Formats: sequence, C-alpha cells, structure tokens
Amino acid sequence: MSFLFRSFAKKAESEGGERNGTQAVESLIHRIESVTLVADRRDGLRALKDLAKENRVIVATRGMDILLSILEQDRSDQEMVAVVLDILCIIMSDSEVLERANSKTAEKPDNDSLGAQFTEIFLKKSDHLALLLEFVKEFQFQIRWPAVRLMCTMAYNSPKAVQNTLLSVGGGISNIMDVLTDNREIIRNDGVLLLYFITKNDPSLQKIIAFGKAFEILLDIVRDEGCGEGGVVVEDCLLVISNLLANNASNIKLFKEDGCIHKLNMWFAADKTGSSAWSEQRKVNAVSLLNVIRNLVSPSLPSPIVRSCQEACSKSGLVAHVCDILMTPGVPLNVLVQTLNTVAELIRGNQKNQEDFSAMEAPLKPPRPALAILLLSMFNERQTFDLRLAVLYVLSAFLHKNPAMQLKVLQSVQPAGGNTPEYTLGQLLGGALFSADSMNQWCSAVAFIHCLAESVEHKKFLLGVEIIPSVALPASTLLERCGVILREGTQLQSKIGVLQLLCVWLTECPDAVDAFLRIESIMLILLTQILDSPLDPAQKLFQGLCAFLFGICIHYDRKSESRNEMLELLRSRIGLEVFREKIVEVTRHENFVKASQRPDPAVASQNDIFLDYDFIKFYKATEGKVCESLDQNDEDRVPSGAELFNQQRADLLARDEKIAALERDLSHSHSRLSETTRQIENLSQRVSLLTTEIQIRDQEIETLQRDSRQQQQHHHRQQNAPSAEMAEENRQLRLHVQHLDETVSQLQQNVDYFQSVVPELEQLRGLVSQQQQQITSYYSYFEGLKEGGDSNAALVMENADLASRISTLDSLLFSWQTEAGRVKDELESQKAEFLRKENAAEQVASELRRVRVTACLTVR
Repeated sequence: MSFLFRSFAKKAESEGGERNGTQAVESLIHRIESVTLVADRRDGLRALKDLAKENRVIVATRGMDILLSILEQDRSDQEMVAVVLDILCIIMSDSEVLERANSKTAEKPDNDSLGAQFTEIFLKKSDHLALLLEFVKEFQFQIRWPAVRLMCTMAYNSPKAVQNTLLSVGGGISNIMDVLTDNREIIRNDGVLLLYFITKNDPSLQKIIAFGKAFEILLDIVRDEGCGEGGVVVEDCLLVISNLLANNASNIKLFKEDGCIHKLNMWFAADKTGSSAWSEQRKVNAVSLLNVIRNLVSPSLPSPIVRSCQEACSKSGLVAHVCDILMTPGVPLNVLVQTLNTVAELIRGNQKNQEDFSAMEAPLKPPRPALAILLLSMFNERQTFDLRLAVLYVLSAFLHKNPAMQLKVLQSVQPAGGNTPEYTLGQLLGGALFSADSMNQWCSAVAFIHCLAESVEHKKFLLGVEIIPSVALPASTLLERCGVILREGTQLQSKIGVLQLLCVWLTECPDAVDAFLRIESIMLILLTQILDSPLDPAQKLFQGLCAFLFGICIHYDRKSESRNEMLELLRSRIGLEVFREKIVEVTRHENFVKASQRPDPAVASQNDIFLDYDFIKFYKATEGKVCESLDQNDEDRVPSGAELFNQQRADLLARDEKIAALERDLSHSHSRLSETTRQIENLSQRVSLLTTEIQIRDQEIETLQRDSRQQQQHHHRQQNAPSAEMAEENRQLRLHVQHLDETVSQLQQNVDYFQSVVPELEQLRGLVSQQQQQITSYYSYFEGLKEGGDSNAALVMENADLASRISTLDSLLFSWQTEAGRVKDELESQKAEFLRKENAAEQVASELRRVRVTACLTVR
C-alpha cells in the first residue's frame, strides 16, 4: 500500500493542468481518509503537502476537516502532526513565504482574502486554537516551530479574531510567552513576531503580556543581540514593546517601576552612534528605539504620567543620550528627524529638561547654541520638509509652558543697544518673516504664536519691537510686517500663517487691536476676502480665518465707535448668519481635522500644511466667545420707536399673565391651607379623645394596683388556711391575673395607635411650613413689582390690592402657625404623660406576674 501511495504521488506531480491537480488532491484526500495504515497516511500527507501550494483552495475546502481531525485524533504521532501543520501554514498564507519584513510593512490583509477566510474557518471553534496552543507548548522542534509559524500566519491574516479567541482560551498567553525563552533562535524569533501581531490595538492582551514580564524578556533579547548593531529580531522586540506601551497608562507605569527606562541606556553604551557605518537595519533599529521612548512621553497621555516619565528619563541620563544624537555628525536623515521629535516630547512642558536643552551647544568653533543651529536648518530652503517640521516641533516644545524663555526670545528680536549678535533666536525668527520662502514665513509665524501663548504682557511687549531685515530696508514693527504680507503676499501658506499669529496676538489685547486697526486699509482687505466666493478648499480656509480675525477685532475693540462701525458694516455687507457660518466652516476643513489629532505635524508634503496644533486648540476655545459677542452686540443695538412700543406692550402683557398665574397659585394655596387647618382640627380632636382614654386607663391601673395589694395581704393572712380554700383563692387569683394581662395588652394597643398618629402630625407640620415658604416667595415677588415703579396705574392698584391680601394671608398663616405650635406642645406633653403611665403599667404587670408565680408555688 505504501508503494502505491508513492507511485500515485509521483504521478500526480508529473501531471499538469488544473483539472489533473484537482483530481489528484481529491484522490489523495479520499485515500488519507480511508486508509488504515499509519505509514500510508503519512505518505499521503506528504504528497498533499507538495500539491498544496498550487491547489490551496481545493485542499482547504476539501481537506480542512480531515486535517483538523488528524490533529485531534493522532496528536501523538509527531511526524504526522508536523506535516499537517505545514499544510495548514501553506493554505492560510497568501504569499509563498511569510517573510518578516514584508509582514510588518505590508498593508493590512483584506478580510476577503483566501488566507483570512481560511483562518476564520479554523477559528470558528476555540478548541482548534486551544489544540494549536498545546502544540506550541511542545518542546520538540518539528512540532513547536510549525505551530508557532501557523499562529503567526493566522494572527497576520485575522488579528482581531485571533486576539478574541486567545482571551477565551485559558493558559494560551503563557504558552506563547514560554516561546520567548526558547534557546533555539528561529523559534524564539517567530515567537517575538507572533507577539507583534497579537498586541496590536488590544489593551487587554497588552496588559496580560506586559505583566508576564514581557518587558524584561524582550530587553534581554535586545541586549543579547547587540542592541543597535543587532539584526531584525531587535527591531521586532522594540516593535512589540511599542505596541505594549502605546496609549496604555498601566503598562507605562509598570515599565517605569521595573526600571526598564534605565535599561534603555544599554543601547547607547553598546552602540556608539557614528562610530560605524549606518546600515539599513541599524537605522530601523534606532528609529524603533526612539519610538519606544516617544510612547513613554506622548502628549496624548495624561499629564502626570508624562511628567513622571520625563523625570525618570532625565534622572537615568536618557535625555542627554538622545540629545547627543542631534550634534553627532553622519546621522541619517530619518534617524535625525525621529530624534528631533523624541527630544521635543522629552522636554515639552518640563522646565528642567528645557533648561538642560537650552544649555546645549553645537560642537563648532566657536561653540554655538544648539537651538540656534537647529533654527538655521529650519529656515534653510535646501533642507528636507520633514527635518524643518521636526525642528519647529522642538522649538514649540521648548517654549511650551515656559514663559521665561518665551520672553527671552522676544527680547532677542531687537537686542538692546542696537547691536545684533549673530544667531540670536529672536532675530532668526523675525528675519524669516522677510524671506521670500512661504515655508519660512509660516514657520516664523507659528514660532511667534508659541512665544505669545497665554501672556498678555508678551503681546504688549511685541508691539514695540522693530525688525531691521537689512541695511537697505527700513525698520518696521512685526505687526506692520504682518499687514504687508496680508496686503501684498501671493503665497496662501504664508498668509494663513500670519492670520494665525494675528488671531492669537489680538485676543485679550486691546492695545494690539488698536494698533492693528491703524494699519492702512487692513479692514477693507479682510472684508474683501470675506465677501469672496472661493471654490478651492484652501481659499475657503483662508476666508474663514479672515472672518475669525474680523470677529476678534470686534470682540476686543475697546472703542465703541469703531466697534459699532465694524458691526454695522458686517450687518449691511455680509450678514451675521453668513459670517458665523464662515467661522464655523473652518472646523470642517480637512487640514483642521488632521492637524488637531497630534501636536507633531504629520503631512505628506509642504503644500499640505496650513494650521498649527496649538492654534487649533486656541480656535476651539475662542470661536464660541466671538460668536456670542456678535449675538450680544446685536441685542444691544438701539431699537426704533415702533420696536420700543411693541416691546413695552409685550412686556406688559407678559407681566399681566404672570400676575394672573400668581393669583391662581394664591387661591390654590389658600384652599390647601384651609384643608390643612381642618386636618389639624381633626387631629386635635383625636388627641383629646386619646387623652381621655389615657386618663381612664390610668384609673384602671390604679384600681388594679389597689386590688393587687389587697390580694397580697389576703394571701399572707390565708397561708395557714385549709388547702381547699387556698385552691379556690388561687383559682380566683389566676382569673384576676388573666384579666390584668388582657388589660395590659389593650393598653399596649393604645400606645401603638398613639405612636402612629405622631408622624402624621409631623407631616402636617411640614406641609404648613411649605405653604408658609410659598406665600413668603409670592410676597417677595409682589414687593419687587411694587419697587419696580411701573407706569401702568392699573397695575399699581392691583399690586396694592394683592399686598393687602398677602398681609391678610400672613396674619392668618401666623395664627395657624401658633395653633400648630400649641398642638405640637400639647402632643409632646401627652406623649410624655403616656410614657410615664406606660412605665407604671409595666411595673404593675411585673408585680402581678410575681404574685402569680408565688401563688402557683403555694398551690404546689
């Protein structure tokens, strides 16, 4: 039989054509299913494996169930299990080989691909994945490696389905983590790749894996592989760490507490940056490490976590190591850009790190400030777009929440004494506004925005600063230069940058508004742009920012005459609704949405960048105030005579309706007070009845006490009497004691009834108090109407009449309050008296019980 299988396999391989391949696969599957000898089944599986690459669909559709059944039933046969796992890898892989690099850089596979569909079929039952994880747990190479490869293939094809199934299988994650400690590198490396796939966008799995000491294991692998000089497995380990840290506060806290931030310094100890050539893999490894650091201090994380990680990086020396890369010659461009972004997030909002960065000097002769050298690179038109944006991100992070450095930069725009030292930060920023390059002007405007953020004093200071671009050009203020760019500029990018600067500058600074309005024809330019009807999206964005700046001028202008002129011009030429729509339309722009997602600019080309992240936050906070001020100013407009008459008439009608409603409320309150009074009278009568009944019961108790004493005296006299007479007396005594018990029970019922009446009286008292408060509020309202001084005589008379009625109600309410207080006092006294009587009754009852016991003992 084995010979027949081998012969059939060779025949199947030699035959060509799809029809012959399909028939061969079907024949093999039928024979595998029907044979009884293990050797024949192995030969059939080997032959099926050879045909699986060219006939994935037919093997998967016809043979999937048989292959899974072999895994379940013949799991002890290692050779057969290994072949089945290889066949499953072939039919689920959409490429001939699942290459590591391609799997990470390729786009996410389509859910309709064959590999994804076959993976979904495999995962329909969680038992299949549990079985596969058992094979992953096996130590034998021929079983463990194909199982890990199959897991990688399925996780790549359908990561979400694999993640959900893993969470439902107990012990599955621990089996995968054991693979990382395997001393066979090929298995360990595929295990790292598997972790990369299953940790994407799944916080639950990320936490489970992180608390399984994944950070320590992965960093040990990075160290053993040579850090930056290591191969692709170093990249895989760093990518897994990035997945575990990305927007996961608990994992970041664990990473910091386990001392893993300090362990990152081993990278710089083992990899002397610039000491050797930068291979492609070394570049990728360096970028991956920097991405890990950025995940620790990402601005999207909560501020306390970012601050603690920044401090930990500073104490461990990691900040200094990363900053050293900036000043190292020969660093590749992509590594330099990622380093700049990392430095920006390490110093953003952290005063100590900002001070340390400002003290950095470039290794030049003479030494220059490192930030000044970076600004020269940003304003160099020959530098790449990514590098210039990264330097701008560093500058914005350096100025973020750093008012002292913001003022220092502004003061350096025009140095004291007229001397202009070389490479002054402020001078570089001011000179870039006179550049012909639109990108330089945009970056300069955005940098000045960060210098003016949340500081009115800085805005006022910048008004008097003059810029001298060159000897041939006259000095001009920064505000005047912005006006020139708006009036004469041809590049839309630079004009949008200047508009952002002006919007931030003029907000909450009336002095800046006055200076801006004095610029020749500036408002006419804004109005012309607002009235235009552009079709290009960028032009619509520019128009919306012009409208926003116009609204800021109206809102913060302290001169009522000019503010009214602008408002009247706005109403007559544009219309308030159209004006508001243009302001709101800015938030719908595609560039606005993209730029609001992250503080580091992430655009494809130079022509796509228009808005700054911090300006968008400012726009969202200020837009509502500007629109509300327009509405208020529209309401404050002086109405005409007819409008004033109609408004007064409407006010009088509304006031009459309010008075009628209050009268109805007073009538309703009066009826409710009458009902309350009747209820109080009824309760008073019930209290009187209870008092009378208590007195009667008191008399009965006294009678019972007297009878008890007589019975005791008679009992002492008759101790030596004949036994027949004693028995008769004991019988009468028991009857009397029974009568006393019934009397005590009836008294207890009366006590319970009295206690049930007390809460009802308290509720009625609260109702009376509520009515008093309501009438008091009505009285206050009418007093306010009287003090308002209405010119309507009829209304005044009605107010006087209502005041008298309220006075009557006050007196009536006072009498009801007095009566309610008296009833309450009486109830309290009756309650105390009843408690005293109840105690006396209890004493009598106990005395009667003692007598009954004594009598019973005597009878015995």
